[in-house]
Amino acid sequence: MDHSMSHHGAATFGHINVHAAFSDVIARVETVIDQETALLRENRAVELAEFNTRKQQGLLELNRILRNFSQLDLKRVDHDNVARLVGKLEANRQVLAHHLRAIDEISGLVSRALQEAESDGTYGRGGV
Repeated sequence: MDHSMSHHGAATFGHINVHAAFSDVIARVETVIDQETALLRENRAVELAEFNTRKQQGLLELNRILRNFSQLDLKRVDHDNVARLVGKLEANRQVLAHHLRAIDEISGLVSRALQEAESDGTYGRGGV
């Protein structure tokens, strides 16, 4: 690969500045995280599989870019952007965990209700 130095001293990956590409991917992942977190907080329907796919794609892109970082590139990373993303990921994780606990509680209630209905004969041979 051609890792040339731009006039600013930053390594380039092809014709793309790795720092610009890194910042772009961070921004796109943040947007996905913000969208998912907002929907979850509003208790709106969320296509978790779609959001997971989008987050995985962002992670894959970040990994590809980081493989092309030099030690100097790593030192020049905007740590505030990374810290902001980490904070948003943690908030997203907490909201997802809350929803998963709620889903677990609901499924437990439904399961107990079905077991009780079966034991009282509601859904047995003599039931409706």
